[in-house]
Amino acid sequence: MGFFEPPIMTPFSFQFPLADFDLTRLPVDPALLRDNASMLASAVQEFYRDSFQNLGGSATVLVRDGVVSVAWQPESGDASAQLLQHAIDLLRQGNASSAEPILRALLAQDSRNSDALYNLGMMLSDQDRLAEAVETLQESLHFHPAHTEGWTALGVAQARRNAIPEAMKALERAIEIDPSNAHALRNLAAIHVKESPSRALPFMQEAARLLPSDQRSQYGLAQCLLDLDRVDEADPLLVTTISLDPLSEIAELARTDRSRIAQANLRSNAGGGIRPDAVFFCLDAMQRFHALGEEQAKAITFEVAMLGRSGFDINSPDKKYTLKSLPGHFSGLHLVSMMYVGMKSMAPTADVGIDLSKEYAEAKALLSDQTNPPKI
Repeated sequence: MGFFEPPIMTPFSFQFPLADFDLTRLPVDPALLRDNASMLASAVQEFYRDSFQNLGGSATVLVRDGVVSVAWQPESGDASAQLLQHAIDLLRQGNASSAEPILRALLAQDSRNSDALYNLGMMLSDQDRLAEAVETLQESLHFHPAHTEGWTALGVAQARRNAIPEAMKALERAIEIDPSNAHALRNLAAIHVKESPSRALPFMQEAARLLPSDQRSQYGLAQCLLDLDRVDEADPLLVTTISLDPLSEIAELARTDRSRIAQANLRSNAGGGIRPDAVFFCLDAMQRFHALGEEQAKAITFEVAMLGRSGFDINSPDKKYTLKSLPGHFSGLHLVSMMYVGMKSMAPTADVGIDLSKEYAEAKALLSDQTNPPKI
């Protein structure tokens, strides 16, 4: 029986001229560093030690005769693969400042590393460093021309710099390689929708089908349908959009869209005039709140507002909603009217999201007539 011999671990290492180091990556005034060679060498050494310190193993950084030499010995496994995965994890955590030196270190060792180029290009695009992002992503695709996500990332970067023909060409190439690339479909649709919603629609529909849990895709399809005045198809998608992440900015946009739809339907059903049922509901709320007192009125208004964050069906007479703070069953329009009255009392200038000003004014007049009947 022979002795076990552990595999020889080849360290990850690279060298580059100190003059090529981007001094803006250091937390020290570049002018000060240029005038102090010793301080510059120490700052670069610390920069790379900090980049590798959380990876385990051991790192050596030397600056000598104008050359930076970096070597990292992992505890086990493939050093380059571990570095790439660590950089990707950092990007997912939103820590681009720590990911960037690792990606550039990988490229300093192997400039043909298409995965490092792709992730660096994505990061640069997200940071709005678009010219560098486009150049980096093009280089990545030079080494990996069939990478559909690379073409998608290039298309997004080109769109962000308003190079629309180049963006469309890249996204079309991504879809040509992989027709099920939902992100490429969605981004291509986003470009088309500005000029032709009908041309964008099939791309957006396919993206939404492929990404049923992606809020941006569902909202994009809803917006496209709204642009085509297909409101009945758009509204259920807005409901889905809100349910996927109720606290996101996209959910707030969807709520605003639903309020606009409800407002349009409200006036349409009234022939553009006053809704008598909304007048009655506003009057009912005024009477209830007066009897219950200010504090309970505030509690009810707040509960209705929270319940309605996903939107009320104000065009159905069905009493399908209930409150914890008030007994009974209510229609959507009844609760919206109640919220409108409550908000007008607490914050008269606030945007409630729906305009019941005519119905509110009519209800106030009726209430005044009831409390101050004419003398005979």
